[in-house]
Amino acid sequence: MHWYPVFWNLRGRSVLVVGGGKVAARKVRALLRSGASVCVAAERLGAELRDDLEAGRIAHVAGRYAGDVLRGRHLAIAATDDPETNRSVAVDARAAGVPVNVVDDPQHCDFILPAIVDRSPLLVAISSGGQAPMLARHVKTWIEARLPRSLSSAAELMGGLRERVKARFSTLPARRAFWERMLGGPELTLIDAHRVRDAWRELEQGAEAAPPPVALVGAGPGDPQLLTLRALQLIQGCDVVLYDALVSAPIMELVRPEAERVFVGKRAGGVHTPQHEIQRQMIDYARQGLRVVRLKGGDPMVFGRGGEEAEALSRAGIAFEVVPGISAANGCAAYAGIPLTHREHAHTVVITSGCAHPDGSEHDWSALAKRRHTLVFYMPLHELDAICTQLAAHGLPPDWPAALVAEGTQAGQQVLLGTLSTLPRLAEQREIASPALLMVGKTTALAERLHWYGTPPVIARPQRERHEAVYALL
Repeated sequence: MHWYPVFWNLRGRSVLVVGGGKVAARKVRALLRSGASVCVAAERLGAELRDDLEAGRIAHVAGRYAGDVLRGRHLAIAATDDPETNRSVAVDARAAGVPVNVVDDPQHCDFILPAIVDRSPLLVAISSGGQAPMLARHVKTWIEARLPRSLSSAAELMGGLRERVKARFSTLPARRAFWERMLGGPELTLIDAHRVRDAWRELEQGAEAAPPPVALVGAGPGDPQLLTLRALQLIQGCDVVLYDALVSAPIMELVRPEAERVFVGKRAGGVHTPQHEIQRQMIDYARQGLRVVRLKGGDPMVFGRGGEEAEALSRAGIAFEVVPGISAANGCAAYAGIPLTHREHAHTVVITSGCAHPDGSEHDWSALAKRRHTLVFYMPLHELDAICTQLAAHGLPPDWPAALVAEGTQAGQQVLLGTLSTLPRLAEQREIASPALLMVGKTTALAERLHWYGTPPVIARPQRERHEAVYALL
C-alpha cells in the first residue's frame, strides 16, 4: 500500500487552489462541500469560479502565482494547465511545510484525491494511487449505483441512537446484535421509503420487530442491464427469492449467493406451482423473519399477478413493497425497433393477454381492431392463428402489419415481421417458443428499418402491390 488513506477535517481551515479553470473549479466544489475556507490564486477565473467569488464562497488572489500566497495555508492544490507552475507550487509548498497535491502528477504530490461516493456522513473513497484514474472513476460509478441514497438518513439515525443504545444494552455483543438487526432488517427499507419516523418507532420497540417487508420485484424483460437499482439492491440482500420462469439466468446470477432460491415458475397457464401455494410460501418465509423477494419477469403488476400477491400479503398482515420493472411490452418493443406510439400512425397502445380466458369469454375484437392502435398480446403462441383471424374478421385487413418478438432483450432475441395472414405460418416455420410477444399495428413495420439489437428481423415478404400497408412506412 503506497498511499495511506485518511479523511481530513478541513472545516474552517484555509486551503489554497492555484488555477482558475474547470479542473480547479471541480476541486473547489469538493472543498467547499467539506467546509474549507478556499482561496483561489489565478490570473483569470472561469465562469464557475467567478460565480463562487461573486457569491462570497471563495477568496481570490489575482495575478501570476507567487510563493508567498502559501503563507498560513493548511494545504494546497496545484490545478493549472502549466506543468512548470504546478511544480513550482509543489516545491514552494514543501518549503513552507504545506501538504500539496498536484493534479495528474502523483510524483509531486504529498497526498492524492480519491474518487468519492458521498452519502454523508458516510463516505466511500476510491483511489488507484494515481495509476489509473479512469479505473477509479469506473469503480466509483459501480459503487454509486449500488449504495442507496437513504444511507445518509441511516447513518444520521444510527448516530442519533448511539447513546441510547449504549444505555439500553449493557454489553458489546447485545449492542452489536441491535445494530445488525437494524442493518439487516426492515428499518433500512422504511428509510428507503422516506419513513424515518416509522423507522424510529420500529427501533424503539426493541428486539421483537415485525417481519421484513416482502418485495414484489420486477426483473424486467431479460437483459440484466435493464434491472432497476432498487431491484438489484434487493436481490443482492435477500435471504430467499421466489422466482418465475421468465427471470433470465443472467439475472439470477446477480442474486446473493447465500440466498435460498425457490423456483415457482409457470408459463401461459402451464402451472408448476399453484398461485395459492406461491402466496403461502411468501407468507411463511416472511413470518420467519427472512428478507423475501418475489422476483418476476417484466413488471409485477402487468400480467405478473402482483396484485393478487399483494392482496394475499395484506390479508396476512405482512408488509410489502412493489418494485416496478421494465415491462415486456416496453422492453421487447424497444429492442425490436418498434415504437409503441407514433404521431402519424398509432395514438393508442392496448396491452392484453393472448391466452384463452378460463371462463371462455372472448376479447372485444371490434374494439381491438382499430387502425390507430398498437396491440400487444402477452403469451400469444397457443392462440396466434386465432388472434390474427379474429382481428382480420373484425375490421383489420389481412395484410395488416404484425410482429412476433421471442426472447426479447436477450442474446437469443428473434423478431419476425409479417402480416395478420402471414405471421402465424412464419412463426410455425421458425419454431418460435415462449417467451414471446405479438404486436399488431402499422409501427411494427418500422422494425425492418429501426432494428438495432441482435440479428435482423425475419420478414415474410408479401407481394408489394398486394400488401401496400406493410411497405407504406418502409
